[in-house]
Amino acid sequence: MKKCLFLLIMTMNVFLSGCWDSTEMNDIAIVTGIAIDPGDERKYKMTVGYVNPRQFSKQSPEPGAPVTSLSLEGDSLPEMSVKMNIGISRILKFSHTRVVYINEKIAREGVGPFLDEIERSPEFRNDFNILITKGDEAAKFTQVNDNIEKVPSLKVQKQTKSLVETWGGDPRIRLTDFINAIVSKGRAPVASTAVIKGSPEKGKSTDSNNNIKPEATVELDGMAVFDMDKLIGYLTLEDTRNYLWTQNLKQTMVTTPCSDNEEKFFDLLITKNKTTLKTNYRGDTPVLQVKIHAESNLNSMQCAKDLTKMKTYSEIEKVAENHIKNMVEATIKKVQKEYGVDIFGFGEELNRQHYQKAKEIGNQWDKEFARADVEVHAQVAIRRTGTRTKSFLSEVAP
Repeated sequence: MKKCLFLLIMTMNVFLSGCWDSTEMNDIAIVTGIAIDPGDERKYKMTVGYVNPRQFSKQSPEPGAPVTSLSLEGDSLPEMSVKMNIGISRILKFSHTRVVYINEKIAREGVGPFLDEIERSPEFRNDFNILITKGDEAAKFTQVNDNIEKVPSLKVQKQTKSLVETWGGDPRIRLTDFINAIVSKGRAPVASTAVIKGSPEKGKSTDSNNNIKPEATVELDGMAVFDMDKLIGYLTLEDTRNYLWTQNLKQTMVTTPCSDNEEKFFDLLITKNKTTLKTNYRGDTPVLQVKIHAESNLNSMQCAKDLTKMKTYSEIEKVAENHIKNMVEATIKKVQKEYGVDIFGFGEELNRQHYQKAKEIGNQWDKEFARADVEVHAQVAIRRTGTRTKSFLSEVAP
C-alpha cells in the first residue's frame, strides 16, 4: 500500500507541476518589427516595435499607442536584444517579427554580419519580410501608424502579400532566400525597398488614426540589387514586376497600348503564368532565354476592335505578347548594363542544364551574364472577356 501511494503521489506531481522554464504572458513583449540603422557611438542602432497587448483587449481596450518602440546602440544584434531591458520591463520575444527594416547605408556596407546573427537565433522564424529603407532612417518605419491596421509592421507585411497576389511588385524574399542567393554562384540577392510618403513625425502620432487621410504612410518602392551582401543599386516598381515575370509571378494586370493608337489601351488580367529560363552558349556568346506562357482575361478595351470576330483576339494577343516581351527584355538588359550581376538565376540554370560549362566558368558567371544575348518569348492566351464581348463604346462612337 505504501509503494502504491508513493507512486500515485509522484504521478500527480508530474501532471500538476508547471514547466520549469515557462514564462508568463504578463512578462513578455511581442516584437513585430525591427529596424537597423548606423549608430552614433556604436556600430548599429536597433529599434524594436513591440505590441501593447492591452490595446487589443476585446472587453476593455485601453487608450494609447498600440505599439511602443525603443532604440539601443551596440555592436551586434544579440547584445542589443538582451540589453533592451534597460528601458523595457518585459522580456522581448522575436518569434512574431514580421518585418526587418535595414537602413540603406548599412545595406551598402554589408548586411551579412547581422543576418548571420538572425539566422543563428532559434527565436526568429523564416516568414518575415526584409525591407531596405530609402530616405528616412529605418527606425521611423516602425512608428508610422495606419488608419486600419493598428500595428505598423503587420500592416506592411499584409501590404506586401496583397501586392504579390494582385499585381506582383514585391519579390517576397525571405531570410533563407537571401542567404542562399549570397552563397549561390549563379544568382545575386535582391530585397524589397520602402519609402515613407508624407510626414513621418506626424504619421507616428496616435491622433493620425482619426484622420481620413493619414499624415504618413509606408509605401513599397521597388527592389534593391545586391552584389554578395552589399547593396549596389535599385530597380523601380515596374522593373520589379518585370523581374517577377522571370520568377513566379502569380497574377498581374497588363495595360497595353493599342497597336493603332498609342493614346488608348486595353487591359489583360493575367490569371496563370508559367515561365521557363534556359541558358546556353551560341559559339562563344552566352544566350539567356526566357519563355513566358500566360493565360488572361480581357478586363477593358479602349481600342477600336470588333470583339465579335475571332481574329481580333489573335491580334490583341500578339500586341500583348510583344509588349510583355519588350518590358521583360528591357529590365534584363538594364540589370546587365547598370549592375552586371545575375539576379534572375540564369547562372543556376546553366549549372543545371550544362554543368560542365558552368564548372568551366566557375566564379566568373556575372561577367558572362553582363555580355550575354537576351531572347524573350511571350505567349498570351485570352480565355474570357468579362460579362460582355462588344463594348458599348463602339455603339456610341461617331
